[in-house]
Amino acid sequence: MVVVMFVVATAVFVAFRLMPGNPALMALGLNYTKAAYVALEKQMGLSKPVYVQYVIWMVHLIQGNLGTSSQTGLPVLPLVLSKAGITLVLAAVGMGLGIIVAIPLGVYSAVHAGKTADQVFRVFSMIGYSMPSYWLGVLLMLLFAVKLRVLPAGGYAPLSGGLWQYAQFLVLPACTVALMQAAPLMRFLRASMLDVLHHDFVRTARSKGLSERVVIYKHALRNALVPLITASALNMGALIGGLVVTEQVYAWPGIGWELVQSIFNRDYNIVEGIVIISAFAFVLANLLADVLYAVVDPRITYQ
Repeated sequence: MVVVMFVVATAVFVAFRLMPGNPALMALGLNYTKAAYVALEKQMGLSKPVYVQYVIWMVHLIQGNLGTSSQTGLPVLPLVLSKAGITLVLAAVGMGLGIIVAIPLGVYSAVHAGKTADQVFRVFSMIGYSMPSYWLGVLLMLLFAVKLRVLPAGGYAPLSGGLWQYAQFLVLPACTVALMQAAPLMRFLRASMLDVLHHDFVRTARSKGLSERVVIYKHALRNALVPLITASALNMGALIGGLVVTEQVYAWPGIGWELVQSIFNRDYNIVEGIVIISAFAFVLANLLADVLYAVVDPRITYQ
């Protein structure tokens, strides 16, 4: 994790230094004086050599200092973490619902491979896998917010305002994420189950007289979960920084929403902070997946 984060941080620093334009000029806007520009450039450390800027930036990053916003002057890290928390709730609920849908459909599809139900579920998964998230979001809003008027079309209510109100705003974006995640996860689990069901230990379990439910869910499913954990971890890490479109559609003020606003405002310190936090979330999700491998499959051990 340390090596990966070091490489990511270095790449972020280099990428933003290679971008055209001067952050000091972008922060000042069109109306500025040369004295103000020189003072701000010195304050931001841009007058120093690039290698010195890199060392200072890396030291500040290790200390948890991602700089300040050029728009508000407030520290970047608390802002990014607060937005990441909002996105994390949406990603976790959406991923959880997606897994709840994917596991029974994937298992049933694998057990009844080639039959009508399997064909229907495979078509469903292909449609869900191919459907753009913004289009699905608009369809859900038209149905539940415009036609049925049972849920708000978008926005956000803090949890301090009440759990019920918070949940009402969370339902539609979470269902959008869930449907987008359920389709590929179901395909992963179906393929893994088809492979496991042909192993010798499954035939042995059946020969012992165990019920089909015990064979499927206790023996086969547990061994088939490793690929699902891998896919879920990768998707969960990607969701932390990858819900930009969904958050824009529903006006959900998470890290994706903040990323777009910061790009429009040329607030590159916040953009850098979001990229770093998103990369860390992705690496952390992979670490948690490695730990879960050993929990699901006792044959896997780490020395």
